[in-house]
Parts: sequence; C-alpha cells; structure tokens
Amino acid sequence: TMTIDPDAKDIFGFRYEDFALHGYDPPPHIKAEVAV
Repeated sequence: TMTIDPDAKDIFGFRYEDFALHGYDPPPHIKAEVAV
C-alpha cells in the first residue's frame, strides 16, 4: 500500500518524504551477466 502525507496539498510541492510504502515484498533479483 502506498500512502501520501495528507498535509501535502500542492502536487508540485511533493517531496520524497511525503510518500510511504507499507507491506511491499519485492521479488528476488534477476542474475545476469553484464559486459563492461
């Protein structure tokens, strides 16, 4: 679930701290060879 701080009123004034993820369970990473 994603929540947004209810005190953030202006869409252009959102900050990173205004958003929160709760209960997110990411899948495991995908292994792959990388050439540099």
